[in-house]
Amino acid sequence: MEEKKICVSQIQHFSVNDGEGVRTTVFLSGCPLRCRWCCNPETRVPVPVAGRLSSGETEVMGRFLSPEDVIKELRRYMIFFRASGGGVTWSGGEAFFFPANLRSLVKAAGELGIHQAVETSCSFPWDEVEDIVRALDFIFADIKHMNNDMHRKYTGAGNGGILSNLARIGRSGIETVVRIPLISGVNDDDGNIRETAAFVRENMAWKRIEILPWHSLGRIKYEMLGMPESWHDFGAPSRERLEELEQLIRGEGVEIVSYR
Repeated sequence: MEEKKICVSQIQHFSVNDGEGVRTTVFLSGCPLRCRWCCNPETRVPVPVAGRLSSGETEVMGRFLSPEDVIKELRRYMIFFRASGGGVTWSGGEAFFFPANLRSLVKAAGELGIHQAVETSCSFPWDEVEDIVRALDFIFADIKHMNNDMHRKYTGAGNGGILSNLARIGRSGIETVVRIPLISGVNDDDGNIRETAAFVRENMAWKRIEILPWHSLGRIKYEMLGMPESWHDFGAPSRERLEELEQLIRGEGVEIVSYR
């Protein structure tokens, strides 16, 4: 990767789904996991990737930017951040994949007084990122599965370090929402959801869960990247099943929230 350059898959302005207020979401490329339902496969590697459109033309997904380039983009939207109580959300990929890159961005945005959130799988070495975590205002953290073997089967890695990191975040007191990417037949059984809610209740200062039902919006990206065999056609639970699971979570003393 180019020195002092960060591979940014996309910068999405006027996002209202990734935290409070009007936000800019910055998708950073690079991720240690290989979730079989991932809707952003172009962010798995920390370099721009080329995809082929149905017209046969090539589209490059991602670009190298300096921290200064990213902050310049954010400056343009400061008035909207301040008026709405919004800010920037660092996403991915895994935003912590290159700690030095995220540290530079967080420091620069912090100097401008921008509210900062992150979307993370918590798959990172805690000692290398603790200072970054504590500089953030808000964290969206995934729990994909409580069972280590199932987690490894569907993401390519176990969940021991992830849950340990999440418990550390809970002890930090930083405002956090735990998200469950919900997939039928994978992690939507009563036992897994109850165990997830119990973990949140016992370990998080902010006892809140957001359920994100699976969707198929990533399919076109796999086709563009010439890897349709890597796309797994899962399913989302019914509205009735979602309501049952939400009730189960509330029964464990955890609040249901939604940013969608």
